[in-house]
Amino acid sequence: MRTNVFNVCSDGAGTAEALSATEALGRACGLERKQLLRLRLLAEELFGMLGSIAGRVEADYTAEENNKRFSLCLKSKIDLNKDIRRQLLSVSSSGENAAAKSFMGKIRDMVAEAMLPEGDGVSLFSLGMMSMGSSGNYRTGSGAYKWSLQEYRSELENSSSEDAEAREAWDELEKSIVASIADDVSVSIVGSKVEIIILKAFN
Repeated sequence: MRTNVFNVCSDGAGTAEALSATEALGRACGLERKQLLRLRLLAEELFGMLGSIAGRVEADYTAEENNKRFSLCLKSKIDLNKDIRRQLLSVSSSGENAAAKSFMGKIRDMVAEAMLPEGDGVSLFSLGMMSMGSSGNYRTGSGAYKWSLQEYRSELENSSSEDAEAREAWDELEKSIVASIADDVSVSIVGSKVEIIILKAFN
């Protein structure tokens, strides 16, 4: 089963309908109340990521279910204008972003930086620990960038125990609601098209 395609926006338009449809999908397959709340929370966090990627953003959202295995998918086409690029570059060069205090906030910043065009002076190295779990390099001509929570978690687990930055990233991951609930979060970028998928299976 799957929901219709919903157009959602960073200003909140369309999200209420999309959340209702996601919950209805969960009820239809027999999820319990606690499971429904977790499913809704994951969808809310997914919509929340739209807020600070690049100003006003619209996206298509669908939720799909098979044997209580859910895939929450957000697809968007983001065109970065010069002002937005300049703002992102400023954030990247300082290495700090007050808005990126949460794990999901850092995923938002990762998406934004990975979409900067080649030659704008930043590289995936500037993502720090968030470069873990990634494959491809958007700025070297491959035209694609992929990131997975599962791979990120695995690489952190295999990091040196003496790596303070890795320990801090692991602590942050353990505090993340999404990371503790979702089975995986994947980010795929091809050109100006972004796809973010949250996977969750309920027993």
